[in-house]
Amino acid sequence: MKKVLIIIGALLTFLVAPAQDLDSLYQAFEHGRGEAAYRAALAIDEVIGREPNFDADTDKDEIKLKVLRTMILYFFNNNDFQHVVQYSEVGIEHYNKIDDPFNEAGCTMTLANAYQRLGQLDKAIECYNRCNDLMDVIGGEMAEVNKRYVMNNIAEIHLAMNEYDRAEEMYNKCIAMLGTVDPNDTASNLDLATYYQNLAEVHIAQHKDDAVSLAEHSLELSQRYQDTPNKIINRLLSLSKAYSSMGKTKEGERLMDEALQLAEDNNEVFLQAVIHLQKGDYAQAIAMAEENHYDELLQEAFESAYKAERDINPRLALEYYERSMAMKDSVFNETQQQLIRDYQVRYATQEKEHDLQMEQEKTKRNRLYVMVLAVVAALLLIITVIWFRLANVRKKRAEELAHLNETKNHLLSIVSHDVKTPVSAICQVLRGITDGYDSIADTDKKAHLVMLRSTSEALKDRMENIIKWVKQELASSEVTRVQFSISDLVDECIKTQETSIMVKSLRVVNEVPKYIMGYDDVNVVRLVIQNLLGNAVKFSYPSGEITIKTERKGDRVWISVADNGMGISEAKLEKLFNYMTSSVKGTGGETGTGIGLFVSKQFVDKIGGKMAIESKKDIGTTVSFSIHYKMLER
Repeated sequence: MKKVLIIIGALLTFLVAPAQDLDSLYQAFEHGRGEAAYRAALAIDEVIGREPNFDADTDKDEIKLKVLRTMILYFFNNNDFQHVVQYSEVGIEHYNKIDDPFNEAGCTMTLANAYQRLGQLDKAIECYNRCNDLMDVIGGEMAEVNKRYVMNNIAEIHLAMNEYDRAEEMYNKCIAMLGTVDPNDTASNLDLATYYQNLAEVHIAQHKDDAVSLAEHSLELSQRYQDTPNKIINRLLSLSKAYSSMGKTKEGERLMDEALQLAEDNNEVFLQAVIHLQKGDYAQAIAMAEENHYDELLQEAFESAYKAERDINPRLALEYYERSMAMKDSVFNETQQQLIRDYQVRYATQEKEHDLQMEQEKTKRNRLYVMVLAVVAALLLIITVIWFRLANVRKKRAEELAHLNETKNHLLSIVSHDVKTPVSAICQVLRGITDGYDSIADTDKKAHLVMLRSTSEALKDRMENIIKWVKQELASSEVTRVQFSISDLVDECIKTQETSIMVKSLRVVNEVPKYIMGYDDVNVVRLVIQNLLGNAVKFSYPSGEITIKTERKGDRVWISVADNGMGISEAKLEKLFNYMTSSVKGTGGETGTGIGLFVSKQFVDKIGGKMAIESKKDIGTTVSFSIHYKMLER
């Protein structure tokens, strides 16, 4: 606790530190733990001058993202783009780690802007392209808008590199992506104003005659749709340059004065400094840049003033040159000092962590001694209990094996009988129809004969296949999974029981979508659906309804067979999946073996699925089971 308080006390001293000590505070946050890290985060917000949007209970990773966003915005607004690069890269790494493409794209866009301001144009283009890739992942209307912004920024880089054809191509593509703009769509019209201004800049650089008309159209859109003052000022400056490039110097100066007045009226200090620089008022531009810490603009002003004065006033030009060099040296020295401060903070933090780790190791050893004694005592107790339980376990396993063997043999004989009996009954009906052929109406003869014959043949094939397959499956634990249409398989099962369905005038509805494909052992699924459908038919009242549907849950699809028949009592419901139960007659006096659900449960378990049943007496029953699935592309 004492060490934590020391760290906190050290962190509090940073509260009076200038903004350049934010790096040290962030290092203290990164390497700190608990209260120390929290205090460092608070200190960062206090230095920046904003209210914290987290508390002591907030997760450290969440605090880290909030702190990073705050620092990146602070450095960007203060034109400290080296630090924007540093902390944007940290943010991108973290967002990528937690798979957050939206915020990763935003951070990457900021990084690209920083590289662009620093003149590292290749890196800026690389970041913008990464932004485009992330937008493709995100998708949606906003992603398309951001892709236009990215393309516009890349075009600005090509313009800065004097690659005019490439820049013009990309600006025109931005306009094409907007398409026909609705006059009531303010945002799109303001975007269009930006693209026209940028095209004007390209044509100004190439001294093309239409630069003025493009710049005028851009300014007219900005003013009509009440753009922000800084955008209108920039439009005025572009039009001023366009007029000047055409030799209309007075018109260009008038527009620049208008832009300066607008900047002063709206307290746009940075733009005021830029305009003074463009007007050649270097002393005023330098004074404003120094006062407001516009380091990048100040460096540009020094260099421009040096070039302007070196042939006219060599002494003044030399002064500007020396101040420019001094500024560059200052930036270099500050970077070196920052590296030293970071190292000192990191070393102090690591030293404290080492001491804390040594104390923790000592505590761990003491705990280990106690744990060893506890484990020895527990082992003695466990060994004693195990000796008493082993006998019971062996006896129970022997009983389970005997019961499983008995179930296996009984299952084979009953499945064989349960399938052969309905086949014989159908054949008998077929013979009756054939014997009474002359007394049956001609319109019904062929339909009945075709239906009964196809059903009997299908059931007979099913009998032979099931008997062979059940014998093979009980002797082997292998499961062969294939892709199949669940809806088609349900239709097949309905067709094999068409006679029983028609006898009771039942309505069987297949609600399984065609695009849901099963991916499992099709023989198991067929047998289970047949059993469940057979039970539903057996226990449905005449003119009842049976519904077969599917529902996707996670990586499984559940197939359910629901009827509105006689239902099952609660007492029997609990025993249906536990071995074999006695059969109950159906609503039409149908008999059975009483093992249908038990057999189905065994096979569903075999393919790794689950089975569930819901039923209410005289209301109906729904039985469901799960299999693997594949969904087709629609």
